[in-house]
Amino acid sequence: MCAYDAPIAAPRATLLDFPILHSTTPGGSVMSGFLSDALLAYSYLLSRIRTAAWRFSSLVVNNSWGMYHPSWDFPAGHPGRYADNPNHPFNLIVGTLARAGVDILFAAGNCGANCPDGRCQGLVTNTITGANAHPDVLTLAGCDTKDRRVGYSSQGPGIAGMSPDKPDVTAYTHFLGSEAYGPGRADGGTSTACPVAAGCVAALRTRLAAAQVPPASLFATIRAQALGKPGPGWNPDYGTGIIRPLPVATHYGL
Repeated sequence: MCAYDAPIAAPRATLLDFPILHSTTPGGSVMSGFLSDALLAYSYLLSRIRTAAWRFSSLVVNNSWGMYHPSWDFPAGHPGRYADNPNHPFNLIVGTLARAGVDILFAAGNCGANCPDGRCQGLVTNTITGANAHPDVLTLAGCDTKDRRVGYSSQGPGIAGMSPDKPDVTAYTHFLGSEAYGPGRADGGTSTACPVAAGCVAALRTRLAAAQVPPASLFATIRAQALGKPGPGWNPDYGTGIIRPLPVATHYGL
């Protein structure tokens, strides 16, 4: 699904697949083994972009995953806790990769108050956690093709201890695309909104080098140029609004 949705805006992008969703690494919590594999993936990317053999002009990292419920994590005070710990090893490497000029996007999650995923166990507040609420990433809420927020899209603010102003912006989901869930079934979740936005960022990066416009600056412009819903400014449903890559491109004279 992600491989179908990202090239909507960036059809010539080269896709690199890291199958951490199939992690079988053991750990002391539901998330710990999974995060160990994600850390290895990020470490690999960081090492590759620092070599002379790296042949790509930019790197955009889509993350259509997250933690659905606090029970998946270690309890408060545990040194391995992830949700609200900016010093967790994975949260640290996310910041390192972003400072190296890599654009990192995360799905907001599917624990919205109107129609939460069953894995949310009824919890619909403070569900944007860990790296999904990292200050250096672009966090995506979801809307349908009529610009209406989908009821399962997680709402802000992000968990205390990380970045509160999450989600950042909204992108499209719940449309017929890859049919990964079966014939005639829509691509769904903020797991779709995230690669749709990642494709937009990748398209912008074909003309916009990270050395010229670092990820933090590009994300700030994306937030500023979003179509405000229901109006200008940040709100917990849409962030600053629906992503609009063309005004961003115009802003940079592309």
